[in-house]
Amino acid sequence: LLNHIVCHLETAEALFHISITCRRLYQYIEHNGYRTFVRCRFPSIRTPPYWKDAAHALTTLSRAWDKKAFVARSIHPEKDVTQLPRRRGRQPLKRGQRGQTMGYQPVIDCYAEQTGDSWSSRDEILAWGAGAELNLRLKGMGEKVESQWQVTDDNERALKYDQFHHRNKWLTYKDDTHYDGRDDITSVNLLRPWQKPTDGAEHLIIGRASGELVHVSLSNRMAQCRIVARFATGDRRIQSAHISSAREPLLAACLSTGSVVVYPVFPHSLDIKPYSELHVIPLSTSGRTWATTFLRPERLAIGIGPSTFPLHIYDVSNSSIPSKPLRKFPLSTDCGTSNTSTSSVYAIEPLDPSSQASGTGGDVFMSGWYDGSIKIHDLRSPDCHVNIFTDPVDTYSAVYSLLPVGRERFIAGGARHSIMKIFDFRMSGKRLYFAANAEACSLDKEDRSITPLACCQYHLDMKDDRRGYNVFLDPSNQRRRAESPVYSLASAAPYWPHIYAGLEGRVVQLDIVEVMDRFPDQAFGGRHWSSGRAEGGDLRERYDPDQRALKLAALEHTTTGSMKLRVQAELGKRGEGFKGWDERWRWASRGV
Repeated sequence: LLNHIVCHLETAEALFHISITCRRLYQYIEHNGYRTFVRCRFPSIRTPPYWKDAAHALTTLSRAWDKKAFVARSIHPEKDVTQLPRRRGRQPLKRGQRGQTMGYQPVIDCYAEQTGDSWSSRDEILAWGAGAELNLRLKGMGEKVESQWQVTDDNERALKYDQFHHRNKWLTYKDDTHYDGRDDITSVNLLRPWQKPTDGAEHLIIGRASGELVHVSLSNRMAQCRIVARFATGDRRIQSAHISSAREPLLAACLSTGSVVVYPVFPHSLDIKPYSELHVIPLSTSGRTWATTFLRPERLAIGIGPSTFPLHIYDVSNSSIPSKPLRKFPLSTDCGTSNTSTSSVYAIEPLDPSSQASGTGGDVFMSGWYDGSIKIHDLRSPDCHVNIFTDPVDTYSAVYSLLPVGRERFIAGGARHSIMKIFDFRMSGKRLYFAANAEACSLDKEDRSITPLACCQYHLDMKDDRRGYNVFLDPSNQRRRAESPVYSLASAAPYWPHIYAGLEGRVVQLDIVEVMDRFPDQAFGGRHWSSGRAEGGDLRERYDPDQRALKLAALEHTTTGSMKLRVQAELGKRGEGFKGWDERWRWASRGV
């Protein structure tokens, strides 16, 4: 009975108020109430089983998403950096690519791993290709790291820890035989904790433009690197690569000749030959294999183009790819064979299998197309797609990258203007959690009319509002930087308050947090900061001590009326107080 009651509570605050009424209800809320609340309000987001902290983190994150509350900065190896392989007389680390006419195209991967018996005790592993060099960041946080920070002197704190008391260690990997341009990294895959050997090192599979595809081990503790295995590619350029989520994973790689090759990851030999190779694009036909993704351990999706059927699905049985796909998807809504329009698919992402709508996993997935559309596919349906999303602001710009956040929202990376497009999966009025329910009603008396669905017009509008919006990650006056595509997107988990976006020549970290929040997520040092409401210089010290925060710009998706550009004020300064927006947003000098 209590579980059913909790499922009808709209806020975690209401749950807390119930818990302080008596001892028995407190024990129920602590042991079962928060778990029930998280599973009822956020069913598509799997979290570690620290339910009270999970409720706080998810509700805080949801409110920040709804208010477009972001702090963004470019990141790069700095301070505590180890260059691998280590050799005497090696040149110091330099940012950027020397001698290149354009910046590198980052490919990113990351994951999080619990390291202790609390919500905050976890490590985040982030890796990306920066030209011919691999950058790897190891971030540790939690009670153990905090205790180490307490006994560390100021010089070491400045070198190894950030303002949130998180330990940051950087590794860079670039062999002397690798050169920018020729050997640029085109794919990065981190092996997950259940896949990699228990040697304390990070294991990655790296693909390069030169055709090299290798399994590399990088050890922070030993400050060593080694080649674990080399995959035979015939020196053909690696377009993209992906590993399955199985404990003994497979590796699928798209090659420049229009082929897709499947390899074992752990054959216990240095030189690995492929299990099978499929020419997805016949040699007599023009086009490329752009993307490959395992929808589940034995199901592979491949994006090609230009083609009349640019999206192929294969069931990989006995580690081999069949000659005929399970299904093919065209650009048009007609799944027949009479299609003549061609297009390309650049990005494919499965929806989280924890979603009730995604069946057994791998049935429901999304794809990003050359014409700017993002399509949701369901292999159980005979239709070519079950839903389609388009951006009314930048309608026909190709979609280069995708990142789903549970089944609540997703992010698409545009092909120009450094645009990150954010869409809401949920139908109007069907959201299971509304952060606005914890806010006070509108002060306008005419707005306080009670309706069956909400207590005031503001809360009613918030429930029905599912408009997407665009975030310009680099609204600068430097044309080359501002026009960059968003080549890649990554996040460690749907509950993680950090998004990483790969733009030309740099990676941007987007922190999803309200800087005015008195009780932020523990990822932002919620326990050691004062509970008072920070202002001005305190905010800059907390969120931007190096004064590198970007001032983002945003446009809401709308097809009616004029569109006006909003921009962020500096940290510590307030904007114009838009209802439902973070305090930093204000109107730009001119509308769009």
